[in-house]
Amino acid sequence: MRQTTAMQDSDDLAQVFIPVDTTGQLVAARQLADSIAATLRMARALVEARRRVDLDGLNGMIGLLCARALDLPPEQGRSFRARLIALRTDLDDLSVALKPP
Repeated sequence: MRQTTAMQDSDDLAQVFIPVDTTGQLVAARQLADSIAATLRMARALVEARRRVDLDGLNGMIGLLCARALDLPPEQGRSFRARLIALRTDLDDLSVALKPP
């Protein structure tokens, strides 16, 4: 039986696209989240010690983390949600610590 042109085209496309390693994406997102959490802890410790804190790169890091979280398949994204919520709490705590007395 001969394949139709549409079937041949879809077979050709399947060979062109490389399968995405979603496990690697999740690991990368977790590593970035851990890095951001460490940055937030360090920043909070510096604020509490009344030291100057530079948070210039934080927006970019969080933006990248959000993009990576959105790239995850739904099931992995849901499993990553708790980590994002924990980071939000850490960020809120830092925000409170930064407010003048």
